[in-house]
Amino acid sequence: MRLDLTSIVLLIALGLAACGPGPAPTTGGAPRGDSGTAGDPSSRTLGIIMRVEPPTMMDSAVDRSAVHKPLFSAGLGYWNLQNEPYPVLAEKLPTLNTDTWKVTPDGKMETTYRLRRDLTWHDGTPLTAEDFAFGWRVEVARVDWGLDQTSAELRQTDEVVAPDTQTVVIRWKRPYMLAAAPDLLPFPRAMLQASLDQGDGDAFGNLAYWTTDYVGAGPFRVEHWERGAFIEGVAFDKFALGKPKIGRVRLTWNNDPNVTVTRLMAGDADVALDGSLRFDQARTLKEQWVPQTNGTLLLNPTSLRYIQVQARPDYVNPKALLDVRVRRAVLQSIDRSALAETMLDDSSMVADTIPPPSEPYFPDVSKAITKYPYDLRAAEQNMAQAGFTKGPDGVYVSPTDGRMHLEVRGVSGGQEEQDTTIVAGNLHDGGFDPAIMLLPSSTRAVDDKTKGTFPALTLNNNTLQIGLGLNKWLTTNIGGPDDNWVGGNRMGWSDPEFDRIYDQWTTTLDRAESNRLMVQMMKRLSDELPSLPLYYNFQIVAYSGAITGPEPITPDSTRFGNIHEWAWK
Repeated sequence: MRLDLTSIVLLIALGLAACGPGPAPTTGGAPRGDSGTAGDPSSRTLGIIMRVEPPTMMDSAVDRSAVHKPLFSAGLGYWNLQNEPYPVLAEKLPTLNTDTWKVTPDGKMETTYRLRRDLTWHDGTPLTAEDFAFGWRVEVARVDWGLDQTSAELRQTDEVVAPDTQTVVIRWKRPYMLAAAPDLLPFPRAMLQASLDQGDGDAFGNLAYWTTDYVGAGPFRVEHWERGAFIEGVAFDKFALGKPKIGRVRLTWNNDPNVTVTRLMAGDADVALDGSLRFDQARTLKEQWVPQTNGTLLLNPTSLRYIQVQARPDYVNPKALLDVRVRRAVLQSIDRSALAETMLDDSSMVADTIPPPSEPYFPDVSKAITKYPYDLRAAEQNMAQAGFTKGPDGVYVSPTDGRMHLEVRGVSGGQEEQDTTIVAGNLHDGGFDPAIMLLPSSTRAVDDKTKGTFPALTLNNNTLQIGLGLNKWLTTNIGGPDDNWVGGNRMGWSDPEFDRIYDQWTTTLDRAESNRLMVQMMKRLSDELPSLPLYYNFQIVAYSGAITGPEPITPDSTRFGNIHEWAWK
């Protein structure tokens, strides 16, 4: 299946049979089938399959569990498919060089948002600007208590204030390029302030509010969350962008993509997303489910499959991985073209950097970066320079480091287990001594400390959302005991030069300068190789012919922000 990566949004619509609408799938199961009234399709329950259950309403695992946030929460604005902001709870978003978006001579910035009138929370209480100011306090506290990791936005926010009930003002320490529609969420002050003021992070993080008692302002409100089983929601009549056209949703999860296919084929669900399907299952669905249900598959290279390399001296084993020449040799020993061909039927999906080729600045990045094609002779030369030679059994060995043994971690099951096994096989053939360790895929089964203290290599996904997830390489996001290991920089890599360029990149408001800084960051990463890019991976969304509305997807979870417009045919 060959894809053209030069398009802005890579979309394959595999479906929409020419012969007209097919039979609507059954709703399957009492919780879905008996919720509506005869002749009222708007109250029929939409069944959505995710890959894993979100630990809380605040958590979004990479390439997983993204849809629950835009279902149940809402912010000042979202970003559309063209990377243009649009208002949600705000009546209008700020515009640069006006009274609503001011940059002061001292390098600071202020943005002003006027809220829509008569906003309410899911429980019917008024939602005001004070709830946004309180939401900022909550975010700061969650980071301080190790409940969440920080972000570029939060680090650059000086304060959030509410001059009146309808106006939110964000004062920034310096310019921030995504300020038009920030990630800032409001939280119900009346429900949470007393607990926040007590200053007990454990108690605050364990409130039922974050799970079963969640109250938000999104298009659906949580009606029932049966932990380990499902989340049911009902349409919120007073959602800022209008009452959803579908009356009920039911989220379930399954880590086995074959089970997801079976459920779709049986009509037990209408939509599968958030990593619940892999490329192999897309083939099956294209051949059988699409013609049967008049369904659609959307495929987009929304994430980077890459290898994290341990950079913490206290945890890395072997120590030789701290030598960039060894990291180069590891990457040169992996046949990434064959890997991409095996995993995606497309060798052109090989990744040499983080941004996908669909980005307008990609040609400049591609020219600037250092590339490491599959080359066992070059790998052997790098290892020799690092003091390694091949022993009688063909495995690299050195007088100081001994045998070049590498633990290669991955996630059990499906595509992730398959490519981890292939990578380990390549390393074995290239002269390394790999040992595979497969971890369970559940986000609750593996703690953050385990994720951050791996000894050698871990295969992982980096979701290419707005900002490309580059904060994973920041020193400030290195997790440790002081923050419960929640930092996204699992590798522990620290580079002041990368931090400096990233800081400039997030604060420039000039697009050309932003692109120039992106090129510099990618050059730095390709020279230092704190991580090893493998291939661009697909996120797959499948939805039946019974509904309309799902957009061509992008990685950012807010791109499900049109879910209030989805409708039954």
